[in-house]
Amino acid sequence: MAEKIKNIEDAIMKSVMDVFKEDALQFFGIKSKIVTTARTELKSLQIDTSFMDYTFLLEDNSILHFEFQTTNKKSDLSRFLAYDAVLHYKENKQVNTIVVYSSNIKKAETNLNIGSIKYSVKAFYMNSINGDKKYEYLKNKIQSNDTLNNSDLLSLVFLPLMHSIKDKDESIMKSIELAKEIKNKKSQMNSLALLYAFAEKFVDSENIDKIKEVFGMTELGRLLREEGKEEGKEEGKREGKREELIRTSIKLLTKKFGILPDNVKAKIENSDITVLEIIVDEILDLKKLEDIYKYLK
Repeated sequence: MAEKIKNIEDAIMKSVMDVFKEDALQFFGIKSKIVTTARTELKSLQIDTSFMDYTFLLEDNSILHFEFQTTNKKSDLSRFLAYDAVLHYKENKQVNTIVVYSSNIKKAETNLNIGSIKYSVKAFYMNSINGDKKYEYLKNKIQSNDTLNNSDLLSLVFLPLMHSIKDKDESIMKSIELAKEIKNKKSQMNSLALLYAFAEKFVDSENIDKIKEVFGMTELGRLLREEGKEEGKEEGKREGKREELIRTSIKLLTKKFGILPDNVKAKIENSDITVLEIIVDEILDLKKLEDIYKYLK
């Protein structure tokens, strides 16, 4: 279930980035246009994680790669190099990387020389933006019922990464509360979805439950719960069907071949619906018990 809900959250995140992508480039001072999103999954890359944060195909046919970081370890730069090298190999396009550093980082290494390869990224420091001033500006605008443009919404979701007298967890909480006050439902949902994604990435494990509890009281939280319930119902129906097929398979096989060995029963009980349906359909054509081994793992 948790995996299914996570998939829903990922889908929300991707759709929101589609809404904000052009404005995001302007936010980071990039004068170009996005054609489409690019691959972020590199399955053949055998390192701790093979998922990049965001990648976009630009109008000049190059790929722009974004990473959001709260650390500035040299190993991070090596990891980004690995991402970009594989991405270039798979897509045969120029790859440019921007690393967005949260407010706790004021300076980071942007160059890596490993001999035959010289690698560099562009750093964007959120510490250079006064988050407290941005917060007050956005709060006044929201409470005055002024329309927020996409640039405002980006500032809202990036607030937890900006320089502030508040710590990151408190900034996220206050940003969520502020987003809840947005009257436009679509803007509110987009902001909450992005804030949820940032919370998942940046909040310490001991504090994430508290933030998820706050999200649970939002419209986004309600929708995620409803989606989760629907997925749960479907999963329950599938599991009920699988259990019925297990009982039917064992009953028919026992009737035809006698008491089944424990290892055969165990394999049947671990089989998926497709295999079980095949066994039930083929039962009349089976000449000996061993004939079902080709279906069992």
